[in-house]
Amino acid sequence: MKRIIALVLVLLTVFIMFGCKNEKAPVVTTDNNVDDGSLKFSDYKLIYSARISKNAEAGLIELRKTIRDYTGILLETDYDLLKEGESAEGVKEILVGKTTRTESAEALEILKGAGADTFIIKNSGDKIIILGQNDEDLLFGMHSFINNFVKTSQDGKINITPDFQIIGSHDEGTIILPTLVTVETEMISTVEGNYNRWSTYGRLLQLKHNGENNGVLFATSQWAANSFPLYRSDDDGKTWKLVTTIEEQFQHALQGNWQPELYELPVQVGEMPEGTLLLGGCSHNDNITRMCLWRSYDLGETWEEFTIVDNGHAGSNGMWEPFMICDEDGSLVVFYSDETEVHEQGGQRLVYRVSKNGEDWGEKQYCVAPENKSLRPGMVSVAKMGDEGYLIVYEMIGLSGGPIYYKTSKSLTDWDYESLGTRIIGKEGEITGWTPYCVWTPAGGPHGTVIACGRSGDTGFQTQSRIFLSNDLGKTWRTIKNPLFWDYPVETGYNPNYSYSLGFMVGSDGAVYHITNCFPEKEEDNYKYTQLRMCKIIID
Repeated sequence: MKRIIALVLVLLTVFIMFGCKNEKAPVVTTDNNVDDGSLKFSDYKLIYSARISKNAEAGLIELRKTIRDYTGILLETDYDLLKEGESAEGVKEILVGKTTRTESAEALEILKGAGADTFIIKNSGDKIIILGQNDEDLLFGMHSFINNFVKTSQDGKINITPDFQIIGSHDEGTIILPTLVTVETEMISTVEGNYNRWSTYGRLLQLKHNGENNGVLFATSQWAANSFPLYRSDDDGKTWKLVTTIEEQFQHALQGNWQPELYELPVQVGEMPEGTLLLGGCSHNDNITRMCLWRSYDLGETWEEFTIVDNGHAGSNGMWEPFMICDEDGSLVVFYSDETEVHEQGGQRLVYRVSKNGEDWGEKQYCVAPENKSLRPGMVSVAKMGDEGYLIVYEMIGLSGGPIYYKTSKSLTDWDYESLGTRIIGKEGEITGWTPYCVWTPAGGPHGTVIACGRSGDTGFQTQSRIFLSNDLGKTWRTIKNPLFWDYPVETGYNPNYSYSLGFMVGSDGAVYHITNCFPEKEEDNYKYTQLRMCKIIID
């Protein structure tokens, strides 16, 4: 794993390194005996360029707010109004970004020799300089300053030595959001890459209710065949092996299995004990579709198809895309896309059924059923947001770009189903569409972080979608680049319907695991094969 930020402290014999996955932030060690208290935050003013970008300005606001929260001191701020190369002598200033001050120019020269993706924090006379090669690097610098000098301050003192200088670098897979939440891509691996298969619709599961086997990862996908593969990883996703394939058992004449979903029972449901593994999928042929569930009592070695959630016709009268979750009462709930009422009611709807024992299913209920019957909401997934309710995301086919919408509810089985919901839009106007998925992790703040992602972005199909993050239960959204490239560039003019559904899963430590299929090789207008890849994302 690459180091997130490699810091070298040029201060006598003190050297700092960090990057372990459990560390919350870079830690700088300074000589506590050197600071005699003469440097205090209350003596400083924040200075920044009048041409500061929105992202850098958002980071500056967070820096100022954090200083206030930890010291009780709200620093004055001002634009850099001096001419290039001038200095405000005798005035204590924290210079953020590329100002016209002489001290900023000197720090920039040092930074130019440090390579790409670097920032500098430097104490020079009356000036403390925080500077980066670009906005992202600058945000890293502010984040480092906060953790090393703001959060460690006592009585408003800045524990920084004369002539202090620190140069930091970061891995391009690590982002610091303007909210100063760290999002780190810890690892990327290949689950499968086979010329004879066409793996799409990847899904992940981490065991959390199986005792000594907790932490084991499983992955599955949709093959262009009549079975689901099951892969296992015992080293947190670094390497994978094929365990078995799971096939239709009720009716072997069915031609294929689509749209798998993995789930581990967190409680006993009927005769199935806690820790039972479930796989949901859609079995089909030219005449029928069935929403089926399989179960495994031996950690995925063998599987039994044990229940049919719903039946439908083929084509435009079927049902698709299951999602499993247990409700507050321990019942098993299966959400899915339902098109069986298209001739009577028109349109596809998002529905769910509830079972107390995992085998007998209650009446179909709606969670998204808009009055406009030309719309086809689909591909629903559900995130339980701690004790603060549930959030579902889904695509809205029938609207331009298949935009991603969401709804929230305090109850898993009580939704304002006639409402269209709210479209997911980032703070900078970013949008996404098609094949969504969502999860929630307790990491990232008092309300945790909701993660949502679709296949497309602002300009249609892209080589790399954006991941949307919300730290306020879906009220607002920020974005980061998806670490997994999954398609060929738009300029090739070839944009397939694969990369079909981007899967996510949250581990026991709050880390977010992401899986999707990529296309590593291409001849003319044909892809040779797909490669199922996953990454692990750490949110602090």
